[in-house]
Amino acid sequence: MSEASSNFGAPGIAERLSVLRTPQPGTTSPKKSTPKRMRLEVLIGIVVVLAGITMALFLSGGSSSPANGGEPVTSSPKADVQDSRLMAGEAFVAIAIEPGNFPPSLVAGDTVRVVVTPSNDGSGSVRSLKETIVVQSVTPPADMGTQFVVTVRAPESLATAIAASGPLHLSIVKGNS
Repeated sequence: MSEASSNFGAPGIAERLSVLRTPQPGTTSPKKSTPKRMRLEVLIGIVVVLAGITMALFLSGGSSSPANGGEPVTSSPKADVQDSRLMAGEAFVAIAIEPGNFPPSLVAGDTVRVVVTPSNDGSGSVRSLKETIVVQSVTPPADMGTQFVVTVRAPESLATAIAASGPLHLSIVKGNS
């Protein structure tokens, strides 16, 4: 008995698969993509990606800092070439500092004094470092962080005192003129 007769007139598995494998003479095959259509799809994809990037930049560009009453912290983008050169024994030191541990009006060019506190292990004492240092830049916290990064120009020895300290405090002793 054939497969078709055992299924009471219904086509068998082999017949069904053969229909899928070979195109029928009366049917049309699915329309293939033309190069023009592919270029259009690529162009639409590029436009969508650029729109997404623009939207992301637009939404993240308007952030402000809570440390200074909602006004964005700005740092002087133009650094004087003379100020960016280090003398012998100087270093640029990055200080991670919590809001409230420095004046909100702190900007590049201010002269500040550093107050160090005991480290987490309890060693050290609260004291003001004798050196005055110049602020090079103030960077607001990243999206997930809370600490500002204040880059200062200071003697190399100050970097060790800052690294061995607990939370730091900055006070302006001379504003940017």
